Amino acid sequence: MSISVDPGQLEAELERYGYSAFLLTVRDDETSHVAHMTFRFDQGNLRCPISRSAARNVEQRPKVVVLWPPHEPDGYSMIVDADCVVDENELCVTPTSGVLHRPANPSTQEGDDCEGDCAPLGS
Repeated sequence: MSISVDPGQLEAELERYGYSAFLLTVRDDETSHVAHMTFRFDQGNLRCPISRSAARNVEQRPKVVVLWPPHEPDGYSMIVDADCVVDENELCVTPTSGVLHRPANPSTQEGDDCEGDCAPLGS
């Protein structure tokens, strides 16, 4: 389950999660392309060096996901949905929503709802 959040909290979360994350794009054959990138935060956007494969993918499909794995055992992953464009020698990633997520505990999960294990950015 994703909970829409204001991406304005992203800069604060980057202090906890760091600037290294996985950029997920979609290839022409509709399969995933994952690139491990180092981002910098710039006026509400994430910027990173161009990956040729990612640049080719975002020119056709600009919707991307950026994923930070948990930084502690049983911790939350940070998942950010974004729009991406090639901007000169960088990729410019503009966050549109995000969520902190971890797998639901099977002993407390009710149905298919993971509400108790998802948290908006900034929590």
